[in-house]
Amino acid sequence: MGFIINFGTKMPFSVTSIQHRAACNVGPDADFYDENGNINSRLLYFRMFNSIGHVQMFYNTADQPESIQERLISEFGANNIELIFSLTINKNKASADFPEESGFSQERIWMVEKNILLHLLDDNFAFIFAAETPTATLSKLKELVEGNADERSKKKLHKFSMVTHQYGVFELEYFDIKKYEIDINKQYNEGFAKADARIREFLEQKYKSGIVLLHGVYGSGKTTYIRHLINETDKNFIYIPISMVSSLNDPDFLPFITQYRDSVLIIEDCEHLIQARKQGSSSSALVNLLNMGDGLLGDALQLKIITTFNSDLKDIDPALLRKGRLVVRYFFDKLEKSKAVALQKELGRKTVLDEAMTLADIYNNDDNDLTGNGERTSIGFKR
Repeated sequence: MGFIINFGTKMPFSVTSIQHRAACNVGPDADFYDENGNINSRLLYFRMFNSIGHVQMFYNTADQPESIQERLISEFGANNIELIFSLTINKNKASADFPEESGFSQERIWMVEKNILLHLLDDNFAFIFAAETPTATLSKLKELVEGNADERSKKKLHKFSMVTHQYGVFELEYFDIKKYEIDINKQYNEGFAKADARIREFLEQKYKSGIVLLHGVYGSGKTTYIRHLINETDKNFIYIPISMVSSLNDPDFLPFITQYRDSVLIIEDCEHLIQARKQGSSSSALVNLLNMGDGLLGDALQLKIITTFNSDLKDIDPALLRKGRLVVRYFFDKLEKSKAVALQKELGRKTVLDEAMTLADIYNNDDNDLTGNGERTSIGFKR
């Protein structure tokens, strides 16, 4: 049975039988495009060469289209490379280091040496070719498409991204995170250094999944600490907005997140998610979260999950606290009085309060004191 490659989703490449397509065909081009308007490249090959092609598929390793085309022409010659389809949907602002972030979707189809189709969708690609095509040719073609994939992967470390969902597709949008210099011993209470060491050890462990719970009073430094982890560890951090927590139950979310194994998921202010089952509302998103942090799904995805919340610990679902799933739980309280006073003095505060304080209060207690040019003397957690 022959198959048509459907590039309607980024991963995996889905397939639909030619016989089924033919049975549903209502016109000469009815089966040429899928329900998302994407070209079925296996059928394109059949129409171009009047034969059923063999297929090889590769995920998440392709270089940028422009670089690929340059290498193809250099290797095979301009007369043997023809770009027969091109689609780019612009979304994000590109950077010099990460031009791939300039497009929501980039799709190309090339004909190589008159008898091979190369179908590219973002960083996924497939070859459709005749049975007699030399293995060496396909290996060389794969090398040209991928370029230095390892180097690109290394450059993406230290990246912070946010999950988005547009046009029915999950994507990552990348952001720069300001570097915050923090002193664990000065800015956090006794005992936090031990929790920090355990969290760092967990993040660096390969083939390990689990959940970290960070909770406590507002302004006590939870987000600042996460910023610190992003800057100080060699991990890929993925932020899930609270408005998208329900997407954890979306059938397309798991195939999407599978592309980012061994990443760190961040869910802030997730009271609604972790209280869901106790309140009697839908618990599917919570169940998926629990499964990603433990069990077979956790073993497969190797995701590290960091959640923050401000509600009382007794209100969260007890399944989150299960041994083996929960790696670290830490309560962020106000900075104890002696440390709060010392930190205020170090920062040169005009008024030093002799009491326990949150980091937010310590770093912002002079925010209403303006200099002559109308600027605040201190903003946020910057030192």
